[in-house]
Amino acid sequence: MTVAFAPAILRTFCFVCALGAGLSAAKPVAAKDTVSTQVRILGRDWQVAPSETFPGRYEATRLNTELIPFRPPAFIGARQAARAFRAATGCQLKRDTLVRTISGTYIGALHCPSK
Repeated sequence: MTVAFAPAILRTFCFVCALGAGLSAAKPVAAKDTVSTQVRILGRDWQVAPSETFPGRYEATRLNTELIPFRPPAFIGARQAARAFRAATGCQLKRDTLVRTISGTYIGALHCPSK
């Protein structure tokens, strides 16, 4: 290594150290206490939990515990998600609010009848 490259390496090293010190001083982000419920719909396992990104809505995610990547659904996924919402919470899904994300998670608002 020549002397000409030493200042550039030293500058890079100082930048990386400063970046690491800044990240270590940051406070860790605490996860919200969300209670998720796992239900079985038509032989498929679903996890239903309140949405952290959309307050007032719930998320339903189909779990692939058998690790079969491209298996066909036993029933249409949106209908399974609606049944999973009902089984986990006892509330009905407002069908016009149901959205599917690119990861396959269904997000929707629920209507709970007053008793």
